[in-house]
Amino acid sequence: MDDTLRASLGPGVVHVWRIPLDDQAPASALQPLLSSDERARAARLFSDDLRAQFALAHGWLRRILASYVSVPAHSLQFDIAPGGKPHLALEHAERVEFNLSHSGDVALVAVAAGSAVGVDVERWKPKMEHVRVAERFFSDHERASLREQASRTGDVMTGFYAAWTRKEAYLKARGDGIARGLHHFDVELATGSDARLIADRLDEHAPSRWSMRELAVDDGYSAALVHNGPLRDIMRVDVTATLRP
Repeated sequence: MDDTLRASLGPGVVHVWRIPLDDQAPASALQPLLSSDERARAARLFSDDLRAQFALAHGWLRRILASYVSVPAHSLQFDIAPGGKPHLALEHAERVEFNLSHSGDVALVAVAAGSAVGVDVERWKPKMEHVRVAERFFSDHERASLREQASRTGDVMTGFYAAWTRKEAYLKARGDGIARGLHHFDVELATGSDARLIADRLDEHAPSRWSMRELAVDDGYSAALVHNGPLRDIMRVDVTATLRP
């Protein structure tokens, strides 16, 4: 990695790495970097394509993190927090926080220095019953906002995935996991620069502590980033242009 890029990871800065999963050629080179547990998880997937995508996402994750902490990618060890969020083991951590999300042909890795971070990317599913899912999982405020947006524009899917990715990224950043529930907090559904945490009924001070941003990915995808503290800058990095498998 360019030393300038590594040095830029300061307070309030998050690096978001994009990993393409549609080119599976590097998978064989990245597979040896995986731990025995990761290989076992990959083997349980039911198709060669999914196994290759797993190797790409998790192999590149190791290459990315190794470039920050100067440890060989295959030697990295991970700990799992009580809520299920993975962290670098203490001996490798060096105050680097990260989060991985993948959907369809895209994976994103968010990296921050000493601040909790969460990222979520989702490929749109046009045949999903978006309103039904929202009625089950979204808060009262979000359901009302989605209904209002749908009546005004006729578009349910954009608002649904804006909300879903922001909610998932927030839970992932906190490390709480889905068991905390999606209805205890409200996020802004509008697309563009308005992404924010409006309220958290289990943590009233959360909106002043957590920053939320929409991330542009590809057509038919939505993504969001959540960071603990003020967010000064987001640097987008293409993994294949910066690192080698």
